[in-house]
Amino acid sequence: MGPPPVVTGISPKEGPPGTRVTIRGEFLGASATDLIGLKICGCECLLSAEWKSKNKIVARSGPCKGRGDIIVTTKSGGEGTSTVQFRGYHESIGPVKESAVWVEEAAPPSLPWGRRPMSPTAYTPPDPLGLSTEGDECKFPEDELNELFPDGSGKLSDENFQPGWYLLEHHSNTSFEDLKAGMVFLQRKVEGQKEGQLSFLKANTGAVMDQLDRLVLLKNMYEDDQRKNGKEPLPSLQAAIEESISLADSLFSEILSRKENADKTREALSLLTRHKFLFQLPSSIDKNIKKKEYDLVVNDYTRVKNLFGNTDVKLFQKILGEIDKKIEDLKQNLYIRMKTMPINVQEQTKYIRLLISLNWEGDAAWTAIITRKEYLMNLMNKVRDHFKQKEEQESGEKGRRKAKEADSECSWSAQRAEWCAAACGALAAELHALWPLARRYFAGELAGAPADPQRHADLKEMITTAVQQFSEHTRACVLAGGAAPSADAARARLLANLRSLREAYESLLKLDLPSQPLSVVEKVIFDYRVHGMTVFLQRAHKRVKGLVDKETWKIQEFSDYGAITDLPQLLETHLTDALSSIHKCVYATGRRETPLLAEGSEPLNILQKHTQQILLAFVSVLQELALQHDDQDFNTTSLSVALDQPLGEREAGARWQQRLLIAAANAQYTRRCTLPRLAAAFESFEFPKPELALQTTKEALSNLESSIAETYLEHKGDPLVGTIEPSMYMGRHKIDPDAIVDDARPYVYEIINNLIAVHAEVDSICGAACSRYVRDISETVCEELSRLAACAPAPPRAAAFRARLEASLLRLACAAHLTRKAENYLVETLASIPPLETEEEKKRMDMIIQDFKKRMELQLACLNCDIETV
Repeated sequence: MGPPPVVTGISPKEGPPGTRVTIRGEFLGASATDLIGLKICGCECLLSAEWKSKNKIVARSGPCKGRGDIIVTTKSGGEGTSTVQFRGYHESIGPVKESAVWVEEAAPPSLPWGRRPMSPTAYTPPDPLGLSTEGDECKFPEDELNELFPDGSGKLSDENFQPGWYLLEHHSNTSFEDLKAGMVFLQRKVEGQKEGQLSFLKANTGAVMDQLDRLVLLKNMYEDDQRKNGKEPLPSLQAAIEESISLADSLFSEILSRKENADKTREALSLLTRHKFLFQLPSSIDKNIKKKEYDLVVNDYTRVKNLFGNTDVKLFQKILGEIDKKIEDLKQNLYIRMKTMPINVQEQTKYIRLLISLNWEGDAAWTAIITRKEYLMNLMNKVRDHFKQKEEQESGEKGRRKAKEADSECSWSAQRAEWCAAACGALAAELHALWPLARRYFAGELAGAPADPQRHADLKEMITTAVQQFSEHTRACVLAGGAAPSADAARARLLANLRSLREAYESLLKLDLPSQPLSVVEKVIFDYRVHGMTVFLQRAHKRVKGLVDKETWKIQEFSDYGAITDLPQLLETHLTDALSSIHKCVYATGRRETPLLAEGSEPLNILQKHTQQILLAFVSVLQELALQHDDQDFNTTSLSVALDQPLGEREAGARWQQRLLIAAANAQYTRRCTLPRLAAAFESFEFPKPELALQTTKEALSNLESSIAETYLEHKGDPLVGTIEPSMYMGRHKIDPDAIVDDARPYVYEIINNLIAVHAEVDSICGAACSRYVRDISETVCEELSRLAACAPAPPRAAAFRARLEASLLRLACAAHLTRKAENYLVETLASIPPLETEEEKKRMDMIIQDFKKRMELQLACLNCDIETV
């Protein structure tokens, strides 16, 4: 819709009916056919209007009186406004004033008041006061004169002449003395005219008498004629005239008949000439229809209906019937074209306007809206069926699909992306046509009659139904089906689908649709973002569960928590990749979208739940790798052989107890290093930290470490403790009570060597964390010694010295690994042994211990220090 017309100037500003008025302004029509209305002072003047340009129109004023606006109406801009006014008046016809007459022409007049007025004379009557008239710049304002004298006039020749109007108009600035002099002049002039009539009679007395004599003579002649011919001379005159007529008819009958035929011929030609537009209109309509110039057809049809719609002439009625039939055919053609899809909205709007102009019986605009809605629904169904058919065709090629499974999976993913893009494009394009069309309809621009209020609800239901169908199809497209063959393919497909959905959603936001259909599309986008996040987390979960088959037991790093493989790093990599994909693909929030991980939202719970499942799956992997074993392989390899093997060979053929310790190191490293790094990764991606998942995993890892330690103690410590009692009583010989003991029995050295072997094995894998395992075994050894000491009878003096020596040596050897509980066991053991009574025994005890330290310096260093230090 273009801007409305604005009239900014006219020339002249006043005049009688028929005055040629030049109208100037802006947006006065794009063409002559665009001009559909022109009113001057309320009188319709369209038929006399001549469109010159978009800034100029020439027309003749109608039978208007008084002031009024000039209103121009166009198809493109509607009804306009005016900043100037025209004053119409009816002139009084006087002896010196020409009247506006119509020039008779061959064609019948098309205006009820004539065509072209003749120019009035420039006669100006003299001033009755004998004073000079003032210039235009001194005139009294005409608007105020109209207010002061609403029914008066300042013209001397008018019947409603008002002296006050005349004085204000011509002598508003004349001095009072001049006005008094003018009054004296006017009185003298009137008296002079009265005296002039009497003097005229006196000066022409002879002529007056002569005229009276002539009148008397004329009377006498009339009386003589009456006496001679009678009082009724007309019958004789009538008979003479009739005789003359009959004689003339006999002489000129043939000529008169030819004249009559010629007159009829001229009348017929004149009729054809006058109504050439009507007779040529049927062929003109056909030509314009072929050229698709439907606006010309509508304008011509409207014009002929206005001119001849109520005619009683049979010929005209016949031609009008033929025209009506062509117009009915045109209506059907336009209606079919309007409903034939696809069609752009501009073309469809054009057909709607044409049908309204041709008085189509139905509601063309509403029919177009329903047609577009049905076309949108069918289009989305066709898009779905097309891609479904393609997928079925590809799934039928089983052999080729098996041979090229990855290629077919990529093809499936690409087809789903194309399906989503096609559905989004169809929805956006058709709603961009449907919604503006509906808004113009309800605004009254495309409705012949006011729209039914119920149709507002019907339209909203149409839009909502279409968007819901789009939602169902899109969900079937993007939320169903198999996963992409790789993470890159999944990210590419997710980004492509999200881009298509967001472009469609953005286009719908620009249309300012109701909130309900917009919320449906936004929910599809939100659910797809949640789906994408879930897919990435499930992929990470699957990859973490698959680590159980990828463990090679190859040491990748010696950390502060022992020798670790690549499992913790793989866990961190898989989960970080999932978080990175989520952040890159679905975390960002578009315009008027719901944040993905809002506090307390379901997606946040899903993220934390899957994170916990991934971490616990890793714990399960470590547990499965650590605790699945063959009991016979625990102690099949001697410590010396294991330590002599190169590191690579030990990793390749790691025994179960070594795998158990490596799993414990992995668990501890994951708990102390990997989990904090994962928490930092969540924060770096602006995700809420999964506190519950991290805490649950830490507890699970701690329990796993404890379980591994118990398992190791069960399989390594119990056999070691079980050898103490047999070794202690080996030979079953008794010592002489007075014998001098100079060393401990062999079982003490065996315990120390076994502890050194355990320490060496654990330290080679667990590093600084090895003390836990040695401490637990040492505690078990001390407990066993305490039990044996408590069960033994009171020893003799030499046996008591030896028992105290052995307990002291074990305490010295395990000093770095003794817990408070182990210390208590040793204290109980020593308390059950009689104390040393003499200084000699004490000195001998100290000498033996010092000798033990010298002899066992290397073993003690191995047991109480890191093996690397030794």
